[in-house]
Parts: sequence; C-alpha cells; structure tokens
Amino acid sequence: MTRALLAVLAAAAVLFFAGLGRTTLFDQDEAKYTQVAREILQTRDPITMHVNGRPWFVHPPLYFWLVAATGSLAGFSEVTARLWSPVFALLGAYATYLVGRRLFTPRAALLGVVVLSSMFQYFAQARLAVFDGMLLAFMLLAFYAFLRARDGNAAQLGYAGVWAGLGTLTKGPIALFLPALVALAFLLLRRERPRIPARALLAAAALYALLALPWYVIETVRHGLPFVRTVIGYYTVNRFLGVVEGQSGPWWYYAPVLGLGAFPWTAFVVAAVPYHLRRRRADGSLLVVLWAAVTLAFYTAAGTKLPNYVLPIYPAAALAIGGMWDAALRGERDAQRALGWGFAGTVIALVVFGAELVIFSRLRYPAYLAALQQHLVVVGAVLSVWLLLAALLYALRRSGAGLVMVAGSTWVVAAFLVFQTLPLIDARRPIKPVAAAVRGRLAPGVPLVGFRISDQQTLLFYTNHPVHWLDDVSDVVNLACRVSRLIVVGRPHELREAQSALARIGMVTTVASTDELSAVELQRGRACPRLPVPQ
Repeated sequence: MTRALLAVLAAAAVLFFAGLGRTTLFDQDEAKYTQVAREILQTRDPITMHVNGRPWFVHPPLYFWLVAATGSLAGFSEVTARLWSPVFALLGAYATYLVGRRLFTPRAALLGVVVLSSMFQYFAQARLAVFDGMLLAFMLLAFYAFLRARDGNAAQLGYAGVWAGLGTLTKGPIALFLPALVALAFLLLRRERPRIPARALLAAAALYALLALPWYVIETVRHGLPFVRTVIGYYTVNRFLGVVEGQSGPWWYYAPVLGLGAFPWTAFVVAAVPYHLRRRRADGSLLVVLWAAVTLAFYTAAGTKLPNYVLPIYPAAALAIGGMWDAALRGERDAQRALGWGFAGTVIALVVFGAELVIFSRLRYPAYLAALQQHLVVVGAVLSVWLLLAALLYALRRSGAGLVMVAGSTWVVAAFLVFQTLPLIDARRPIKPVAAAVRGRLAPGVPLVGFRISDQQTLLFYTNHPVHWLDDVSDVVNLACRVSRLIVVGRPHELREAQSALARIGMVTTVASTDELSAVELQRGRACPRLPVPQ
C-alpha cells in the first residue's frame, strides 16, 4: 500500500504543480496575500502584517512567513507565490489517507485520496496563492491525532494541540473550533466519554496556547484596541454573526458551490449520503456524514459566505466515496447499486457543471466567455466522452478502471485549463504589460493612483510601488496639485474623466493603453499652487 500511496501522491503532485506559474496572479486574494508577504521583507517586521505600507489586521502570519521565505530566496513570482499551496494540498491528501485508514480500510483510504485530489475545487485551491489548503491540512492532522487519542493513545492529544495551534496561526481559532465541534458531536452521538488523563488535556492546551497565542498577545500589546476590534471582533466574531466585506449569500449558497467543487464526483457524493446513513452505526460512516454535515451547517449559519469556506467538506466526501467504492470492490451489493446511481447521475452532474460555469462566467467575465465559447465546447465534448467511457467500464464490471477514468477526467480538465484556457484568459488580462510600462516611469516619491480600480490588487504587486486608491476625480486633482508628477491607472472609459481634469493643470502623456486598463502620466504645470506632499 505504501508504493500505491506514493504513486497516487506523485500523480497528485503533477496535477497540482504542473504549469503553476503560467498565469498572472488573480485579484484580490492572490495578489494581496503575496504583497503582504513581500512587505514583511520591505518593512522588516514579521509580526505586524502590512499591505500598501499600512498595517493589515486581517489574518495571522504563518502563511505569509512561508511565502516571504521563498520570496527572499528565489524572488517574488507566480511560482514562489503559489508554491506552498500544492505542498500543503499534498500534505492534506496524506492526512486524509491517515484519517481514512483509521475509519475504513487502507484501500478505502487510498481511494479517498484519489477522489480528493481530483475534486475540482481541491485541485483549484491547490494551485492558488491562498492559505485555505494549509489550514485544512492542519485541521486534518489535528483530527487524526484526536482519533488516535480516542483509541487509547492519550499522548496523541498533544499533537492535536500542535496542529490546531499551527492552524490558528494560519487563519485563526477556526482551526481548533471546527475539528473540536465535529469531535464533540461524534462523542455525544456515541454517548462516549474518552478516558484521557487530565495531564494529557493540559499538555495539549499548553502546546496549543504556546503556538497560537503569542502573536495575538504581541499585536494586542503593540496596537491595542484597534487590533482587537479588527482581528478578534470584525474578522473573527463578526465573520460568523454578521457579514464581512459584503460577502453574504442565501441559505442555499453552498449547494451550487459543492455541486461545482465536487465535480466529477458530485453524483457519487449524493449517492454516498444515504449509503453511509444506513451504516451510521459504524464509526467511519457516522464520522464522514457528521463531518460534512457539521461543516456545512456551521458555514450556512454564518453571515459571511465564501466558496473556500467549505473546503473541509471535500476530504469527508472523498473518504465517503472511497469507503463505498472499497465495499463495491468487495462485492457488497448496496455499494455497487450506489455506484450505479453515481454513474447515472454523472450525466446530470456534467450538465450542471457546465451550466454553472457558463452562468458564473456570464455574470463575472462575459467578455472572456464570449472569447472562449468554441474552446469550451471542445472541452465539454472531450469531457463528456471521457466520463461515458468511465461509465461503460463500470457497466462491464471494471470498477477499478472506472474509478481511475472518473479521476482522470480532472486530468483532462486540468490539461485544457492550465495549458490552454487560462493562457487564453491571461492574454486578455493587461495588468503585467501595463504594470511594466508604469514601473519604467516610476521613481521614489512619484505617486501612483489606482482610479476606481481598488479591486485590482495586482497593480500593487506588479508595480511594487505604493498605490493611492481613489474613486473621486477631485481627490486625484488634489493629489496632483501637491506633486510635480504622478501616474494614474484605470479603466479606459473611466480614466478619460480624470485625464480631462488633469489636462487643465499640466501635460498628460499616455503611458500604456489597452482595452481593459490604461495608464497616463501628468507633468504638472503652474495651474495650481504647490502644497505639502501627503504622507
């Protein structure tokens, strides 16, 4: 089984790492998080995170420390920005195997890793410069340590404290709260009271506190109530009780997210739910259902909703499918019937997957959708034939080959996505050439204005220059009146308004011009008085 696991993880590594730097960083999170890491080196302050030269009280620092480390060694690029995500996605896949081996069989755990690594959202998150995969890996390892402690190895609880502490240093107390909530629900349903010595609990709590709390304490001492109100109040408590940064959604918000994110296994996830509910007396079946249900209920109840929040559901769903497929390979009729329903439902899932992509693209990226229509039709046709072949193999009683084919469909999508679709999209994203042109005209003390494009955090990263995010023309003019030169970047149709106002006080020169983004430089004349340069 060790060789098989290494082979699966090696295949997953290719899926996660191949072409990692082929596209520019995306707004907002990828560009902003990488800039935060870069400013650790620029400010020489590893404790207080900064973005655009200002303190940034949003997330703890562990992920940013790692990106800053790779950036200091190899420079900041798309590859060094994203490198840690596939590393921790592989660690999360391995942790899923460890959990699955405790709950089911080694083969079921291995199949679960195959399923997890080929789930669309897990694959996508493994390739983005964000820390959700890192958080998930630590939560899975903490939960694995809990399972071992429950089985009588009390010392393992200390490891749970370590992993939960590292997770908290990655994204906050949710790293402890969510696994603990699942564990507590499981113990209550089992009416079980683990026989863990008090000293083991105290040791776990001490290790957690040693890793998780010092940063919060230091920042509270440094910045006082503004830090506490922002990090603990707004971005932790209010993230659940209220809505952070307008990121709300209806109660059914996560249904389409999971439908898209679990593809090509969506129908199998649906089939696995009644299968494992009927077997809830077994710890494995109860835990995977409980794990997914508690996570979904928690984030559905939260006021703030984002697609990445439900990432912890995918390992549970993958193990549920792995356990079901393992039973089918052993000849269990119920499992075989469930897989049959899964294959039948895959046709529907494929239609839903395509429809969701089209609807999302039409709402958010209509121009990209129009340019890629023919390409997407080819991808859809290839994917349809591939999944039909997988269903045919299963019908011919080649269950193992059918599973490999379903998982392989993600490779088909990945090959098109990484080497064709994203480069086509990237060719229509002007930020790198515009930023390069702007960077050639910038000098210390020359203000750079992002006019009505505060969502374009890539401007800050790719120019590596402080940005004044302004939405009002009068604010741009007031800033221009304080300096001899400035550069303004914006969308062409909106930049014209600022450009015409600036032309009244100096000479305006075009620095870069594209259909999506343009930049102009102002050499100020004598139309307005010289004022102090803003700090």
